[in-house]
Amino acid sequence: MASQSENNNAEGQEQEQEQEQEQEKAEAMDFWKEVCKESAIHGMPYLARKDLHFLERIFWLAVIIGSSYYAVDSCLSQWLRYQNNPIIYEYEYLFALRSFPILGITLCTQYTQLPPYLTYKLINDIWDNDYAELPEATIPTEKINYYTKFLHVLNRLQYNNFETLIPYENDTTVQTLPFARMLRKLLVYTIPKQPAVPEFVSTLTEMGLCLTTSQLAKFGFPTERQAQQNLIVPIRMCTYFDNCRTLIEAPMPGTTVTLVYLFTQFVHDVNEFLMPHDRRTVALDMGNKSTYHIQFMLNSISAENEVRNVPIAYRKCRYIDENNLKYYAPYHPSLCRMECRINRALALCHCKPFFYVEGPKDRICSVSQMVCLARKKWLEQPCDCMPLCKEISFIVTEKVDSNGGGAENSQNFDRKFILNQELPKMGIKRRVVFSMDQLIVSFGGAIGLFLGASFMTIYGLSYLLMYYLIVKCKYRPKLKRDQNSSIKIA
Repeated sequence: MASQSENNNAEGQEQEQEQEQEQEKAEAMDFWKEVCKESAIHGMPYLARKDLHFLERIFWLAVIIGSSYYAVDSCLSQWLRYQNNPIIYEYEYLFALRSFPILGITLCTQYTQLPPYLTYKLINDIWDNDYAELPEATIPTEKINYYTKFLHVLNRLQYNNFETLIPYENDTTVQTLPFARMLRKLLVYTIPKQPAVPEFVSTLTEMGLCLTTSQLAKFGFPTERQAQQNLIVPIRMCTYFDNCRTLIEAPMPGTTVTLVYLFTQFVHDVNEFLMPHDRRTVALDMGNKSTYHIQFMLNSISAENEVRNVPIAYRKCRYIDENNLKYYAPYHPSLCRMECRINRALALCHCKPFFYVEGPKDRICSVSQMVCLARKKWLEQPCDCMPLCKEISFIVTEKVDSNGGGAENSQNFDRKFILNQELPKMGIKRRVVFSMDQLIVSFGGAIGLFLGASFMTIYGLSYLLMYYLIVKCKYRPKLKRDQNSSIKIA
């Protein structure tokens, strides 16, 4: 009798398990039917209708799969478009009442022949102590010639010609000299402490010690005193009704001192620092001519307000207040490039060149370290610096030598350069053609076109799916445990 009752209990359990499996299948089928009936996707209700032939339901299933494929493909193409081309450039008319800042100017001079009295005095000031033990306490003539050549190299030293220091790589007497102060003394006539042109201030650039009107000149002030004074030139504005002319005279007009030097002029946005060999900078080698008339055309790139709402990675430009730099603020492409080169120099040779004022103050490159940078080709890797969303640039439209002067006209500091800034009637504007809200709308349009679905449809399907998963995963195991415990008790 006991064995018969056990067999009956086993059969009863098997029957209950079979009933539960059939019930679960029925619930699954009911859930699928409910999804198909509740969904607004085209063709889904037909899949749940039993009065249709199975070939008809297969046809509607194929239609739904094909529509889903094209909807997803359209959404992906819209996403790629948003990533690659959310902004276009269009021409706009510039109204006559609009004003622009006068172009920024950076003047850099280099002697073709160093002044003997300057070099001799500088050599005595720097290296005289090394020969103090000699009987005559004077520097030998061969050493004077040697140091004169070094000063000539320093006079022409720029960010891209560190290899000129190779002959002095192992000379301990020139390794850690105050290069900025030496340049100040060497260029005392072309860059005096009080410039003859009050609109210019002296600053260290990648081209050496120069005079500039840049509003970012403070990032290159070579002395603490100059940095404390914060000598920034006020911006001059230019309108269509103004005479947008700038007259530049040599640092020492009317002097009788005979000095022959090279004169290089860089024209750039007054709100940028000098970036030599950059597309936004116009470089002019003035040579030996005495007077030049140069005509510049301003190119304006503006941006509508919606551009700021596009992520930086997609619009590929930055605003001034979107700073990501460590040593400089606010953001400017010129400052970004200088920081990039500071970081690269620190990574390659554990120092920074002397003409970068910002950055670690105690890691100025020695002569051997600057040679290290040249050998490791520190300029080969370009810097990833985004342009400003609103910027201006200049191009030379006319360059006229007024009097055909030659080298004889440059013996005295009587050179003059007249710069005329011409304002354009048309400008370029960044305009958003595909913003984030337009991306969402395009997603909805593609899904609605191919599937007939909307946000509420997707929400309803998500709700049904979550409800089914919660019931199956959370409550179903608990019900099974309760049923099994009740059977054991019985």
